[in-house]
Amino acid sequence: LILTAEKQVALMDSIKKDSLVRGDIETTVAYTAEDSIITDVEKREVHLYGKAEVKYGNIQLTANYIRLNWTLNELYAIGTYDSTEKKMVGEPVFQDGGESYNTNEIRYNFKTKKGIIHGVITQQGEGFIHGTKVKRDAEGNAYMMGNMYTTCNLEHPHFYINSRKIKMVNNKQIISGLFNIVVNDVPLPLGLPFGFFPIPKNKESGTSGIIFPQYGEEPNGRGFYLRNGGYYFAISEYVNAVLTGQIYSTGSWGLGIGSTYSSRYRYNGNFAFNYNRNFSGDEIDKLLKRDARNDFSLTWSHTPKARGSSTFSANVNIASNSFNNYNAESTQKYISNVASSSVQYNKSFGQLARAGASFRVNQNFGQLNQQTGRRSGGKTDVSTDFSFGISQFAPLAFNGATGRWYESFRLGLDFSGSYGFTNVLSRIDTSYSTLRFKIANPVDSARSRGDVVLPFNGENLSPILGDAKFTGRYSIPIALPNFKILKFINFTPGIGLQGEVFTKQFSYTYLGENTIRIDTLKQLGTEYSYSFSAGMNTRFYGIFHSRMGRLEALRHTVVPSLSFSYTPDFTSDQFGFYQKVQIDDQGTERTFSRFRGINNTGGNGRASGVVSFSLNNMVEMKLKAKSDTASVQSTKVSLLDNLGVNGSYNLIADSLNLSNISVNANTRLGKNLNFNFNMNFDPYIYIRDPQFPGNTTGIRVNRYAIANGQGLARLQNINMSLSTSFSPGQKKRNTPQNVEKTGLPAEQLEAIDRNPQMYIDFEMPWSINLSYNFGWTKTGLAGSNVVQAVTFNGDLSLTPKWKVSVNSGFDFAALRPSITQLNIHRDLHCWDMSLSWTPFAGSAIRASNYNFTIKARSSILQDLKLTRRRSFYDSGGY
Repeated sequence: LILTAEKQVALMDSIKKDSLVRGDIETTVAYTAEDSIITDVEKREVHLYGKAEVKYGNIQLTANYIRLNWTLNELYAIGTYDSTEKKMVGEPVFQDGGESYNTNEIRYNFKTKKGIIHGVITQQGEGFIHGTKVKRDAEGNAYMMGNMYTTCNLEHPHFYINSRKIKMVNNKQIISGLFNIVVNDVPLPLGLPFGFFPIPKNKESGTSGIIFPQYGEEPNGRGFYLRNGGYYFAISEYVNAVLTGQIYSTGSWGLGIGSTYSSRYRYNGNFAFNYNRNFSGDEIDKLLKRDARNDFSLTWSHTPKARGSSTFSANVNIASNSFNNYNAESTQKYISNVASSSVQYNKSFGQLARAGASFRVNQNFGQLNQQTGRRSGGKTDVSTDFSFGISQFAPLAFNGATGRWYESFRLGLDFSGSYGFTNVLSRIDTSYSTLRFKIANPVDSARSRGDVVLPFNGENLSPILGDAKFTGRYSIPIALPNFKILKFINFTPGIGLQGEVFTKQFSYTYLGENTIRIDTLKQLGTEYSYSFSAGMNTRFYGIFHSRMGRLEALRHTVVPSLSFSYTPDFTSDQFGFYQKVQIDDQGTERTFSRFRGINNTGGNGRASGVVSFSLNNMVEMKLKAKSDTASVQSTKVSLLDNLGVNGSYNLIADSLNLSNISVNANTRLGKNLNFNFNMNFDPYIYIRDPQFPGNTTGIRVNRYAIANGQGLARLQNINMSLSTSFSPGQKKRNTPQNVEKTGLPAEQLEAIDRNPQMYIDFEMPWSINLSYNFGWTKTGLAGSNVVQAVTFNGDLSLTPKWKVSVNSGFDFAALRPSITQLNIHRDLHCWDMSLSWTPFAGSAIRASNYNFTIKARSSILQDLKLTRRRSFYDSGGY
């Protein structure tokens, strides 16, 4: 009996109703076929031909031929042979919920939910399973014979794990028996008696499991090691945790804990803490019985989403001075000498008020000793800051009006404070040659000779906190109405009120015999000042018209400005900010700050009247279009973005009234050549220091260089930089942030998100970045210092799968190359290969480092890799 699909509706409805009455199947079986449907009523079978499809609940089956047997409650599917293409076509594709099987032949029972599949290919998470025969039970478990497990998505994979038996446990995990690895159809003698491969669930950070450690040896360091092994905790789709450890044959060990978390539309972040106790593997260190070194590292990044009136963010990177030296696994991190951390909270109260608080840690790990390879003299600054402010508002602008001149008067408030300490105790200069008097108070002799750097640890915490400082600053910005003078000159008056808050004060007492006692008073005090200012600026142009070629005109823009600010004298006794003190028996008096002490680094409180001036220039040209039919008939091109001169003159100062004169320029030459230039001129001369012959700089005196026949001014420093970049058609490089647009598989996008620094843009054929920097400095009578270097980095895609990159340069002052790195990357489809070589790093300790890795790209098989390296820490003492 041969019927079309439309003519069988009534007949099959009766069959379905009979089946449902017996309870053999649980829901309606829907089926279609593009060619024909043949029903055998006696055998209760339906034969579907040509792109046939059967749907039963969550189960869907497509094939060129499907047979339904209502007596046995089963279906059978197979493809058909195409004599033209000489291959099987329309082979069965079986889907059960989220699982999909590409098969050669399948038999499935609706009632028992069991099935047998021949020649199956199914994807589970990031992995693919190729099986010759599969039996599926009612619980969803699959038992497979003659299997290949791989993360390569090709029909004939580049590599696979070959196992005779595999069990897939209900879409949760894959368990295999004895297996070995096959690469490019070559069986390798590498394998294990059993294997366990988790299948990550949708919307889950992963599946909890063991992280296999790396193994290797540090030839002259900590010996043989097992490193970065531990356990991964998939707590939820919003947070996970990683616990890792490491152990070395010399006794060194380490622990680490990390976590990544996120909350949709609110925030995301990551946290990591590592602790290492390192014992030296150097024989000399063992003979000298040097103590073990404790190293730690704390990183925390918290990024909020814009939401509400408050924000909390954190970017923490704190480490012991030697952590990067002995534990970093990248050259860039190893040579890093600074680390900065901040935790910030800000809140706004409507549109008028705002407040904020932050905690900051800035570290300088010190200088690297070329003989020992260890850093020393590290500096750490810790501070907590807070601020409160009221945005400027117009108190005289009633009902929001802005038409009258006085309605543009604006008023605001800014207050900020900080409490900080550092392990660098600054120098206290109490020498008689400098002060011209003696100090009766006891002073640390070490600090009298210069700055003292204490190791930042618990033993030195007391002197470090004893030198802590609190600072508070406030200002009331006042914006006065602007005026026009002669229609073209902008006149801007201003008033400023600012001050500082102190938690201690100083009192000075003359004891006779050229000696002063300084008493510290623990009481709150404030020092304020106010100033008046006025500024004028305008803009004028000069245009030169031309008929030469495409050039239509040149325009020269000049922007001159002149300003004046006046600050009264605050050293008088009526303010109480300063104290006049007798310093010798002859009655000589000096003025000292009651808040800043004798080593005053702030303002001196004296009156000042400063005139500031600047002159900026811009040059542009206008070019005709290359053809008369162009949509834009002319274009503007900048020849000189800015050429400026600025300086100031203090009318009230008793000497050295004129400031240094600075000249700066910047422009873009062509489309991609950036030029920056600045110079600094000193108008005064320097003479030898009669009291300190070792002072090579000399003393700056109140005599102009032009009056001594040394020119208009003495060039003090000059800096120049040129930078450019080239790429084919200036193609824009893909970044880890926009790489999702390139159509890469989901597992690769996840790997890029976890390790953005490892992303390689193979779509960029080539690129080159060049920069040249020149600096010359000469202060006073001291000798000049020259810094001159050229640096470059670039990459080249030899083929769509090969990428070579180089980063190097040359220091003309030192006459040697800068740190040089050569990187080679190969995309092996389901594998990655990389080689990083540092032939020159400016130090014998870091020279000739290399790192070769070939690894499976999938995160599930991330431990399936081969690594050979000689790193910077492999040749160190730890």
